[in-house]
Amino acid sequence: MKVKVKLFSAFREIVGTKEEDLDLPEGVTVNGLLDEYVQRFPALDRYREHIILSVNREYGAPARVLREGDEVSFLPPVSGG
Repeated sequence: MKVKVKLFSAFREIVGTKEEDLDLPEGVTVNGLLDEYVQRFPALDRYREHIILSVNREYGAPARVLREGDEVSFLPPVSGG
């Protein structure tokens, strides 16, 4: 299945692109996608606990199963108050 991944801020710099289309096996979760990126780009591991992942512009819970055509965004943590 194909999903579109969008990368923002430091994640864009680490991966070297602002977006990419990926072929993934059926049943991959949001956390599984993050695992794949950390494996491909080990520098992402230091951000692992702070990366906000969205699926189709909504919060992407780690256990959420991705579907054909989903758009996953790697967003930096938001701070301030």
